[in-house]
Amino acid sequence: MKGHNIFSALYRNELEKLWAHRGRTLVIAFLVMVLGGTFLVYHAQQASQSAVRQSIAFQKAQVVQLKNQVRHATGTEKQTLQSQLQQEQQSIYQMEHQTNTVNVKQQIQGLESGLQKTPVAFKGETLESLALDRYMVAHGLSHYNNQTENGFRIVGELFGGTAMLLFALLAVGISGDRISSEMEGGTWGVLLLHAPQRVKVYVAKLVAALTMMWGFMMASAIGFFAAVSVALGVGSAMVPHVVGLRLTVRPGTVPPQLTVPVQPFHILPQWSYDLIALALAMLAIGGLIAIAVALSMLTRSTVFSLIVGAVLVLSMVLAHVAGPMAIVDPALHLPLMGDWTGSLAMQYDMIGMTLRNGVIVLMLWVMAAVSFGVWSARRLDV
Repeated sequence: MKGHNIFSALYRNELEKLWAHRGRTLVIAFLVMVLGGTFLVYHAQQASQSAVRQSIAFQKAQVVQLKNQVRHATGTEKQTLQSQLQQEQQSIYQMEHQTNTVNVKQQIQGLESGLQKTPVAFKGETLESLALDRYMVAHGLSHYNNQTENGFRIVGELFGGTAMLLFALLAVGISGDRISSEMEGGTWGVLLLHAPQRVKVYVAKLVAALTMMWGFMMASAIGFFAAVSVALGVGSAMVPHVVGLRLTVRPGTVPPQLTVPVQPFHILPQWSYDLIALALAMLAIGGLIAIAVALSMLTRSTVFSLIVGAVLVLSMVLAHVAGPMAIVDPALHLPLMGDWTGSLAMQYDMIGMTLRNGVIVLMLWVMAAVSFGVWSARRLDV
């Protein structure tokens, strides 16, 4: 019980110190990321709609020209111009009334009719599209616009894409000086007076950093959802996503392209996709924090630990240079949802980038970092 009380006191102490030193930074980061991110999403949506309106205006001008040409044309030329005019008017109608919205039932009919003629190498993609469309119809989504952002959609994108780079840099900034700052400030010895078991000090620092960063991520998810929902609407919680893909190389393409094989796959509704993306993101960031704390202990220098941690995070940008060996880079797997959906495998052209392999790589790094932390904490001099 006494040991438990000592650890609780250390944990509370670390949380208080973290909040005192990093709380303001996290609040500012929260406001910048949520409000700035919402503004960027809203601006992109408005720009997309503006581009559609400009395209409609341009095509209407083309229609006016074609009508004038039809009046003065005769014979075959007139028939050709009338055909062009009809196509332009139909295109304008679709853009004005659908703006990229797909009629799901019509799309199912088209996919089913063309499935028998689809080559085997491409059938996987067709079957995937059919499964998604049938799911949407079964859940009342008869029309769907894949380009429209909303509250539900943005949360999954946030934690399954390159935005994880920002969370990773924040995580390094929070945890990269947990040990080194005590050593540089001469307070490590004071901590040991109250907690002779050094491992408890190390674990308290690690758990406090995890608590702070995970709380920030959950708050960001809620904040993004609320802000984007106000700006662009809540969206549907049942929009489907395909996950769990095992990717193969599409034959006969140069360079080789990855594709979905003909096999069963999993479909997640949007609400589940968002929650799992958040959970996987928290797992990945937790692993990075364990590595950053170990770096702080290894270097005993705040500057060096933060620089090395930042370089590790940014190494994902240079993954193409490393080739297949980049798969062992933990930073490459920070958006674990991207591993699961196959988007990272497509981006880096690596078949081995799956959720299972990503979790294994992260867990190996975490075990190495925690083992080093426990070993080093027992031997760390005052």
